[in-house]
Amino acid sequence: MPLSFVAGAAWVTGLLLARAALPVTSLAIVAVVGSAGAAATGRGRAVAPALVIALAAMAHGASLAFTEGRATPHVVGAAETGPAADGGRTGDAAAALASWRRATSARLDRLFGAEAGVVRALLIAETDGLTPALRDRYADAGLVHLLSISGLHVAIVGAALTLAFRAMRLSRRTADAAAVVVAVVYVAAIGAPAPAVRSVVLFAAMALARARQRPVHPWGAFTLGAIGPVVLDARVVGDLGWQLSVAGYAALVAAGRWARRRSDEAEMPMGAIRRELVTGTVATLVTAPLVAWHFGRLSLIGPLANVAAAPIVAVLQPTLFLAMMLPEGGVAPVAAAAARPLLHALDGIAIAASAPSWASLAVAPSLAVATLAGIAVVALLVAVWSVRPTPALLVGALSLAAMPWWPVRGPRLGGRPAMEVHLLDVGQGDAVAVRTPRGRWILVDAGRTWRGGDAGRRTILPALRRPGGTLALLVLTHPHADHIGGAASVVRALRPAQVRDGGYVAAQGAYRDALAAVGAAGARWGRIRPGEVLTIDGITCTFLAPDSAWVTGLTDPNAASAVVRLQYGASRLLLTGDAEAAEEAWLLGRYASEALRADVLKVAHHGSTTSTSEAFLDAVRPRVALVSVGATNRYGHPAPTVMRRLLDRGTTVLRTDQLGSVRLRTDGDRWEVRAAGQRWEITAPLPRPASSGEVSR
Repeated sequence: MPLSFVAGAAWVTGLLLARAALPVTSLAIVAVVGSAGAAATGRGRAVAPALVIALAAMAHGASLAFTEGRATPHVVGAAETGPAADGGRTGDAAAALASWRRATSARLDRLFGAEAGVVRALLIAETDGLTPALRDRYADAGLVHLLSISGLHVAIVGAALTLAFRAMRLSRRTADAAAVVVAVVYVAAIGAPAPAVRSVVLFAAMALARARQRPVHPWGAFTLGAIGPVVLDARVVGDLGWQLSVAGYAALVAAGRWARRRSDEAEMPMGAIRRELVTGTVATLVTAPLVAWHFGRLSLIGPLANVAAAPIVAVLQPTLFLAMMLPEGGVAPVAAAAARPLLHALDGIAIAASAPSWASLAVAPSLAVATLAGIAVVALLVAVWSVRPTPALLVGALSLAAMPWWPVRGPRLGGRPAMEVHLLDVGQGDAVAVRTPRGRWILVDAGRTWRGGDAGRRTILPALRRPGGTLALLVLTHPHADHIGGAASVVRALRPAQVRDGGYVAAQGAYRDALAAVGAAGARWGRIRPGEVLTIDGITCTFLAPDSAWVTGLTDPNAASAVVRLQYGASRLLLTGDAEAAEEAWLLGRYASEALRADVLKVAHHGSTTSTSEAFLDAVRPRVALVSVGATNRYGHPAPTVMRRLLDRGTTVLRTDQLGSVRLRTDGDRWEVRAAGQRWEITAPLPRPASSGEVSR
């Protein structure tokens, strides 16, 4: 039976096991034992069963990660709970590791100054200091995998440790054992990120195989390294670092065999350069679907950039490790000084590689397209490994050919086209994504920003890319960072056709970045005008506020938040941004109650007492109220008085701090709500509102 069929069956089996809620750890342990035996003995026949079980375990974990809505990297082994029942030993160890990380982070800040953000990412897996611009630069250059602890970094450190211990005249076996112990302690101290766990497991397996003088089967070692972190936490398969690490190592295994088959070629210099180019190209192609999914781009210059960066990283990583471990008052500053030119050289390569306009392509693949790309990647690996690559190349070509033709389907309810509303859980911020009956998107606000990241990249882009579809309209309600912090990331990745906002005078921070991204993307920007109507795939978008003359005389953007009403058939959704009581009174004075009436209301200002007045609720009369709010936020949102106003009117309140992301669908007459794994229908819709223009007072 072809291995591809076996692998597919194993993957489906894992998904079925996840649906049955069976434990995955037992599968992972069996895979570890089998792959360890295969790696240690070099028996190729032992690899297939272990690989099949590993695929089933990874599919199981992927299903768990998907159903639990994991959208953020998971740090395996990080302390997430209090002291354990063993008397607090686990809690004490976690506290000690956290203290070491804080002290090391402060030490690196003192040693490296402005370069400390990159150094912390390379040494202790702290990526908060990486700016979005730096991430984008490395992503365009195809070097983004270098910005976090990966198998490559740990492998370099492990090899350097082995050489150091050998230089101390230790035997090979003792040097290997000492290097493994130090590497394990190091990986545990930095929080055991999944790629580092994979690499240290593989490093230990290779050392054991050398000690036993046994050959190591490459796919057995691959399976052992890939499944090791899954034993600790099955959900790690949803972690981007683990995905890139496993995919990259698979590329190295396959490219390594290709290189061995051509070992008779000239070794220096062209043979070595050719091997590096092939390896870099295969690695770039294999990881391309992951990079496209998470970063919204494909690097075309990546293979060349990696060839240039590889020797620098090989020297930089152990140098940084020395700077971290040596006494700060002695040799550490010397090691830090030696590392600075290498850091500048690495960043110079990223700058040069990302500069050409053709260096990368902006993409926004749907889940179906990404799956087809994944099939093509597996076919590429088989083709590079196999002596008969034609069948695998044919499968890959067919998958690539199907990608442009794969249809994007719009939402449906009861067999009828529908409008789908997503209240996305972005913490203490706002982001509402509306999917049209033709599968396009309308996005109102883009969540918050924080040091080193934003909700656009972390939450919104994955949510919009999974079903696919282009971004037809982006609305920025007001220039506060908790509403537009992720807008620049969204614009750069999805390139909206149109953008609307109130045209605020103070263009600073996240608002300035968003406008700059809009200009670079070539999107059509327009100032919101009260009464303006846009129709997108049957959805009528009516802008009710703000008035431009009013905006110029205000100092608080909340007082001039954009308010937009979306209508599909008889169903209405009213989005109010952070509009406060004064703006609500302005709306009540300008429009008749019929113009404000809506089935679903997005509660303004996260449920603050400054908004959602009694008179405004009497005019809107919502059946469902959506509240976007962060759990245990410091503002005390939502206010109990506002919640009481809604409940007294029989309104169903759905909060992201309690339910996570919320999804609603309407076919134009009835509404269906999905939240926290439950689904129900709004059984008493409002009377059919007028379908024509506004009624002014």
